[in-house]
Amino acid sequence: MLDIPEKASNAFQGNMQNGGAVELPFPAPSFFIVNGNAQLQQVGGIHYFGGFACAKTKLQEAAESWENVVYPVPGLYETEKILESGEKLPVFASRNLTVAMIGMRLFATLKSDGKTRVPAFSKEAIPGIQVVCLLGYKNENKEILPWAPIMISASGYQVNNVRDAFIKWFKAIKPTVKKLAPNQEPSNITNLFWMSIGTFGETRVQKPAGQKFITPVSSFIPDVLDEDVVKSRYVGNEIASLMADFATDAKEWLHVFDKDKFTGPTSPQGFTEPAEDPHWDSQEQPPEDDIPF
Repeated sequence: MLDIPEKASNAFQGNMQNGGAVELPFPAPSFFIVNGNAQLQQVGGIHYFGGFACAKTKLQEAAESWENVVYPVPGLYETEKILESGEKLPVFASRNLTVAMIGMRLFATLKSDGKTRVPAFSKEAIPGIQVVCLLGYKNENKEILPWAPIMISASGYQVNNVRDAFIKWFKAIKPTVKKLAPNQEPSNITNLFWMSIGTFGETRVQKPAGQKFITPVSSFIPDVLDEDVVKSRYVGNEIASLMADFATDAKEWLHVFDKDKFTGPTSPQGFTEPAEDPHWDSQEQPPEDDIPF
């Protein structure tokens, strides 16, 4: 049975929100989604299958902000992402990431200027998502160790894929988490178990997105999720407490786009109903996003 620290038992309630100028109070370099290109089979990796990339300078800056973190991060490899401008951006990349979620916010960006951020489900706006996570990596013994906070960022068609990846993982492990921690509400602590998100396998997967195709990200759900397997994914009490502190520190940032708290400009067209899909644009999240650290 797991004895979850008290402060980690309820620190994450409400942290999957639809919600500026509010800055995240700790470094969390942005990992953006790279859509794979069917013509780059010989190159492989994220360039063919799709996956995640982070600007090398951003990851290095974050590493220098924390004590005793390894750099480069094991499991990430150096490559270049060619931007639409033709510029080559040095990045660290991986087809998939091992993470534990700290908090999630949804928002949208007005199409009229491509910059102004507004609450989620605003009309005439491109949906976006940011998920603050603790990044994990495997050591030589295949044990998952924590690195530091990062941010998974996506816009357009990939927003639902990112959100669904977390929801499906939480749903898959919830019954077993209930057995492991019977005195806890499992929905409040499923984020304390390492998950894998990205692209997997040797078969490239793509689906249409407007006039283009995307390589959707998803979560990896093992065939067996018994108590031993799920327990081995628990981040541990010390890390759970640390994540609770991060969640508390980030609460204002996580909720800044909540409709009842948002004080910035809104879409003149109002909102769609959450049950309806907004107009999804197949726009890749720019690596130099104006996400405040």
